[in-house]
Amino acid sequence: MTIEFIDNKHILFRDVKVLGRKNSATLGFMPEGGFEDHAKNKWIIVAHDGNVLAGYLMFRVVSRFSRISIVHLCVCDIYRGKGISVALLNVLKNKYEKIYRGIALSCRTDFSHASSVWRNFGFVPRERVRSRSFDEKYLNRWWYDFHQPDLFSSSSVSKVKALLDMNIIVKLREVDNPDSVNPLEDPRGLLADWLIDEAELCFAPEAYNEIDRDENHLRAAKTRKFLSSFTQLQVDVEKQKKVVKDLEKVVKGKSENDVSDRKQIASCIVSQTPYFITYDEGLLNKKEEIEKIYSIQIYNPQEFILQIDQLLHGEDYMPNQLKGVHSDSISRLSPQELSICVERFWMQKKGEEKQSFNALVYGIVNKKGGHLYVQKRYGEDVAFYGICEKSDSVEIELLRIYTGDLCSALFFQIISEILKINLKNKKSQIVFKEKYITEEQKDILNRFGFILRNNCFVKYIYNTVIAKKDVFSIIQQSYPDVTIKHDNRILFEVERKLFPLKIRGLGIPTYIIPIKPYWAGQLFDIAIANEDLFGANPEKLWSFENVYYRHTKPISEKYPARILWYVSGQNKYFSHTKSIVASSYLTEVMTDKPKILFRLNKRYGIYEWKHISKLCGGNIDTNIRALKFCQTEVFDYPVSFHKVQEVFNSHGRKKNTFASPVEVDENIYFQLYELGKNGKDKNNT
Repeated sequence: MTIEFIDNKHILFRDVKVLGRKNSATLGFMPEGGFEDHAKNKWIIVAHDGNVLAGYLMFRVVSRFSRISIVHLCVCDIYRGKGISVALLNVLKNKYEKIYRGIALSCRTDFSHASSVWRNFGFVPRERVRSRSFDEKYLNRWWYDFHQPDLFSSSSVSKVKALLDMNIIVKLREVDNPDSVNPLEDPRGLLADWLIDEAELCFAPEAYNEIDRDENHLRAAKTRKFLSSFTQLQVDVEKQKKVVKDLEKVVKGKSENDVSDRKQIASCIVSQTPYFITYDEGLLNKKEEIEKIYSIQIYNPQEFILQIDQLLHGEDYMPNQLKGVHSDSISRLSPQELSICVERFWMQKKGEEKQSFNALVYGIVNKKGGHLYVQKRYGEDVAFYGICEKSDSVEIELLRIYTGDLCSALFFQIISEILKINLKNKKSQIVFKEKYITEEQKDILNRFGFILRNNCFVKYIYNTVIAKKDVFSIIQQSYPDVTIKHDNRILFEVERKLFPLKIRGLGIPTYIIPIKPYWAGQLFDIAIANEDLFGANPEKLWSFENVYYRHTKPISEKYPARILWYVSGQNKYFSHTKSIVASSYLTEVMTDKPKILFRLNKRYGIYEWKHISKLCGGNIDTNIRALKFCQTEVFDYPVSFHKVQEVFNSHGRKKNTFASPVEVDENIYFQLYELGKNGKDKNNT
């Protein structure tokens, strides 16, 4: 028996699809294109005897949570009982056990044979949840642990949150009746067990009004019962009314259905639910107009399922939600204004004593190095935080966010900004002391490299470059269970969590990527932006993560990677042209049609459609590439074109004009990095 990973060109790929469709009743429905997408990523493993398929395992790599998720495991009838399942699972385990935390899957509790396969292999059922089927069925969430360092531990399970239009719920209610399913409008993939781990599917309160209009009372009762499979959104009715009124300009009509459509969309907007799923042709035709005005995206079920990985990555960090947010120091404000902040951000519902909060706030005001800040959104106070600077560290004494609609995005951004400032100030650690934080906020701290120490979250800052062999000496206080024996990917994650630490010898791809002065200024370089007559939007510069678009040729970048940004061209208005000005991490490379990439990455708020259209020359059927990057360090000492050529020459590389991305070895990368950061190469001094 042969076991191998396949792509969509493999001779057995068609047989995989046939076997999957044949067993869809137990595996769960996979929309058209789903098999294709998994195969393109080589996320399908097959077992075969010559040209005869014995079984397959389809999975997904969920990098953000450092896990593998099993989507399908299916064995042909004549090969069952011959160890095919175990053989497929072993191949999956052996490939990824040194890279990720473990393997996850969801399986119906009444599938006793499958459950015994998971248990015998070493999976454990961590949690039991209700499935989304109409009948009351339950799933076990199984987990196989690779016993990696707790570097990747997450205190919460983030999901993609989406609102289902009523037409989707009605179609899902009837999926047990084959005659009711239109192949062109088949939403069954939304009920797949594997999607339980990835997506929180919701309904709006308006659904009850639509049910009430159904004159078939038995069918209406069935629909009400089916709603329990999903989460009801909490919607501010007064805010909803205002948005409904505004939507009349886009979603026109006066019928009950038209009014209900506006209420459904308004519920999505007001509740800050990022995605709306519908088959309504009128709404899908208006999606570009709606998405241009509001921070939501509209998909049909197939699109939503096929793009779940990209959507999952950005669920808690949506900079386009931060419109109107501004930062002001309030240390100099009047006692009355300070008192208003105390009243607004006091955690009374969580049992905090007002006197204690008062003492904390005024204690920060009176401390040496103490500063208080308020974030305002359209004139309203939405966040309040206080820090105390010490000689070698910064303590975040409090960080409160009042509004729930942008809680995660704003928390993410504030932590990013505090980190950025203190990297400049060369502090060695940041201590987060706020007690009243959510599980989602703990997860964000973890992603930034904070670890729990003595009831506080601490981020150690190592502003240096070390060799791989010296890893343990510098990280033993933060991640003592990590050693140089671990896979390079683990060590690379250590590097990112201890940013701006850099570790030599990890074999990570490195690139020099050209960027035009305008986009360098918009995306990360304040110095360049300030030289522009119009400057960059301060709200947009205030960003931890971003995306840069370019043509697909001539090279295909691999990720994760380190990148150096080379500002190209000649422009007398920009002093940093023809220089390497910054370093970032490349976290994802997406290649697709312009409109698809623009919709997926619109949440970053930098590019407008006119920019993408210009890049592709107006040809929306040609592929372009989106490079997602984060943790950018803007250099104090931009490395000139002349100096870059000297470095290339010293390493035996020919002169390069950087008209397109160039891959370099890590010796060149680190020499240029040191020059940009310190003005000199430490290895040559």
